[in-house]
Parts: sequence; C-alpha cells; structure tokens
Amino acid sequence: MDRSSRIKQVVLDFDGTCTQVPEIFRAYLENYLKGFRAFFTDEIKRMKLAGGDKLTASDWENALSEVRCHSPKAGWTLAGCPSAPAAADPYILADESAKLILRRRGIAFPTIPFTVGRAAYESCVAPWRPEVPDVFAKLISAGIKLHIVSNSSSAFIAGRLKDLFGADSSLMQEINVQSDAGKFRVTELTWEDSSVFTQEARNRFASLPVACSKSSVELGRPLYLRRGTYFEAIHKVIRGNWDELATTLFCGDIWEMDLAMPFALGGCVQLIERAMPFETYPYEKQLLQECGERGRFSQDLSGLLSWI
Repeated sequence: MDRSSRIKQVVLDFDGTCTQVPEIFRAYLENYLKGFRAFFTDEIKRMKLAGGDKLTASDWENALSEVRCHSPKAGWTLAGCPSAPAAADPYILADESAKLILRRRGIAFPTIPFTVGRAAYESCVAPWRPEVPDVFAKLISAGIKLHIVSNSSSAFIAGRLKDLFGADSSLMQEINVQSDAGKFRVTELTWEDSSVFTQEARNRFASLPVACSKSSVELGRPLYLRRGTYFEAIHKVIRGNWDELATTLFCGDIWEMDLAMPFALGGCVQLIERAMPFETYPYEKQLLQECGERGRFSQDLSGLLSWI
C-alpha cells in the first residue's frame, strides 16, 4: 500500500487555504489603513516626533509597494523573528507595511494594537473556496478526520463553519478546530510545565534543526522550523501519539508557516497555490518538489482528493 492511501487525517490551515483572500484584499487593506491611521496619529502626537501626524494614502501605497518589493527576503516579524514572506497575504502585508511606516517616522520598535487588524479582518470576511463543501464531505466519507489549525480564533472559525454547513450539519460535527496556533512564533517549547508534553514530544522537537538548511541560499534569510506554539497545536491534534504523524496530511498556502515544520517532523504536506497578487513564490514550489512522495501541490483544495 502506497503512502497516499494511508492518510487518516488532514490538518488544514484556514485563511487563504480554505478561503478566497484575493476577493477581499483591497477592502481589507483600506479598512486596516483606517484603523492604523488613528493609532498612527495618536502615537506621533504622544511621542512628539518630527514630520507631522499626517498619514496619506500615498504614504500607505508606497509602504505596501516597498514591502512587496523586498518580500520574500523580508519576513513577517509579528513576534520579533521573520516567520513568513512579508507579502504572502494582505494580513501580513498590512502589518509589515504599517511597521515600516512607523520605523520611518522614528518609532523603532512599534507595537500596533491587535484590534487594528482584527477590526479589518472581521469587516472583510473572505468567502469560502467553492470546492470546500464537496471536498470536506468526500474526505469525511472516506473516514479521514479533519482538523483546522489556524492563527484565527476557534469561535470565528466555528461561526464560519456554521454559516457554511448549518449548525446541525453532521459534517460540521466531524471537523475539529484548534485556534491560536501561533504559527508565526519562532520559539522553543514551554519549560515551566512538564505536563504539557511527553518526553517523546520534547525529543522530537529537540531533533528539529533551527532552520531549513537550503533556505538561506534562496531567501537570503533563515527559514525557521522550531515553532513551539504550532508544535503544541499539532501535539493536541495527534493526542500525543506521534506514530500518527506518518498518516497525517498538512495542508496550507504558505510553505514556511504552515508546512515546513510538519514536513520536517515526518508528516505529508499539500501546498495550495496562492492567487494574484499574492502568488506562491518559486522557492516554495521548489521546496515542495523536494518533498518527494510526501508532498503535493494544487491550485485548490480538490487536490486533497488525490490522497484517497
């Protein structure tokens, strides 16, 4: 029996993987700017910085363009360490562009309120990919367990699933949601509570390289693998049974954040192509090709059905 016929569960990213981000990216960036502009004005006044407290549409567009130009070498630094291409999607792009503007105005270590991005996110809900209901139904019918592991909140994703399937849908009951995965956090495992992980789990994490050995040549920066919070989310999905990793497929649209660590741990991976203007980078496709039989690439989620 080949590996593809032994997949027993699928771990899906949410934003961009299950949703159509290009449909809402312009509205998201506009709404993000509204919230950021208010914070920017207050911060400049509070710190009494030179250059004025005006933030024009041109300032914003210039910052967006500059970040796009430098991505993927420029990374998303939400948690202080580059964890994904800086222009992989509008959510990351907006955050990096806002921080660039603040740095240029003399705020060296800007902390933008989480509410700025959350308000824009909740006001610009990306539609589901049209193939989601059919693909999910076929995977579940094949006896495959589905998990959504995302940086977004469980309540938000559960609400989206309810809108898609209905509250009483049998399909909805078969989908497990793990929220606040913190995939962007490049960090070690917690040390103060030894009960969180088994010794086997700690040994597996300890065996991970700090970064992908080939990334520095292509990117000009490390592609970090050791993401403790994401590792904890995976630990919960497999209920601490690391033998299940060999029959688990991870599906995402950003190689570095969604798939690199799961593949290094021994899982299978499916990279979903990002559409314009956030196209998948060539290095992501190259790394996927080097995965052999454990990695596949597709334009949409229908590609998951090739594993059953």
